Amino acid sequence: MKKAKLKVHLMALTAAILPVAAYADNEDDNLREQVDALQKQVERLENAAATRNTDSSFHMAGYGSVEYADSDSGVGAFNKVMVAPIIHYTYQDWLMFETEFELSNTADGGTELALEYASVDLFLNDSVALVAGKFLSPIGQFRQNLHPSWINKAVSAPAGFGHGGAAPLSETGLQLRGGFPVGEMRANYAFYIGNGPTLAAVVEQHEGDYELAIEEVETEGRTNDPDGKKSFGGRFGFLPFSGLEIGISAAKGKATVTDAFAGGHDGPELDIESSGEFDYDAIGADFRYGWKNLELRGEYIKTEIGEGSAGVALHSDDLPEDYLGPSEFDDAEVGEWKAWYLQAAYKIPTTPLEVVIRTSELQTPHFGENYSQRTVGLNYLFAPHVIAKFNYEMKDYDSSIAGEQDTVKLQLAYGF
Repeated sequence: MKKAKLKVHLMALTAAILPVAAYADNEDDNLREQVDALQKQVERLENAAATRNTDSSFHMAGYGSVEYADSDSGVGAFNKVMVAPIIHYTYQDWLMFETEFELSNTADGGTELALEYASVDLFLNDSVALVAGKFLSPIGQFRQNLHPSWINKAVSAPAGFGHGGAAPLSETGLQLRGGFPVGEMRANYAFYIGNGPTLAAVVEQHEGDYELAIEEVETEGRTNDPDGKKSFGGRFGFLPFSGLEIGISAAKGKATVTDAFAGGHDGPELDIESSGEFDYDAIGADFRYGWKNLELRGEYIKTEIGEGSAGVALHSDDLPEDYLGPSEFDDAEVGEWKAWYLQAAYKIPTTPLEVVIRTSELQTPHFGENYSQRTVGLNYLFAPHVIAKFNYEMKDYDSSIAGEQDTVKLQLAYGF
């Protein structure tokens, strides 16, 4: 009897357990299927991400700054706020697109937008890169490497190394650049061909006679070539030992007058009908030496505009009513633009302080536009890319009208 009851209990227990076991098996199968599906999805996402990361990458950098200036001939003001985003987009390890554009405020509260450079770079091998587009001029060092506000040791650019100076700013064309070893030493190079500069001229009256003078060499890279002749040039740098770099630069081409003004740049604009070609030549040299906390830099650049192949003609129908000069000039007054600077910077050990001294000079063919500039500064480095600058800047013009001008300049710059 007991055996019969035990048998009945075992049969009942088995009947109760079997559905649970079957249900558990079904749940395990469902979980396995879900896990397998999720695993496959994760693998697909990882493969897609790996493909994207291998083929292309995006990087954004740039810099921004705020300035305050107070001169002995004016009223102190926060005179500049700017930001310059820089975008890099690379494809695999052989192509990169890079661009920098600058946004800055104006005196009337407006905004200026400028394209500093935009180029497609092809890395042909470890020593050669082909750059196509608009790029910073490789003539000299300051424009291509030192002009960003968080890199420049002073608030201002050296005399003659900004807009309207002697140093070329940018170019539109093709460039080959790179570096290579020379025994135990190093060398770098940059050679380009591009549309070249244009010229701005002014009509001035001297002792009753009207003369046309080349006022400025406009070296901002442009997308047309009015004279139809390409300019070419470059820079070669040599590093004989650690800490020292010596560079030489040169450029050659043609330039034509594309802008003219009556009485000066602030006068009424005169429309150009035709212009001859003028010879354009530039030469330069630069050096950089670093030893412990001391950095020394220097640079010289000379831009020369030679005699033109023909005169300059103005649109006679579009001349201002108060313009009394001729509509044609057989030649133009040409000349040389020369600039140089020497700079010393010393980082005081165990402190965030840096002392900067710079002297520079610009010489042009025009009286009243030549000046020397001396700067004494103290920088505070919150970080290598965050810097506050205090500068005392002294300008001495060759004109008694402009005379001397002393300015206190403050700047907070950030590179990101």
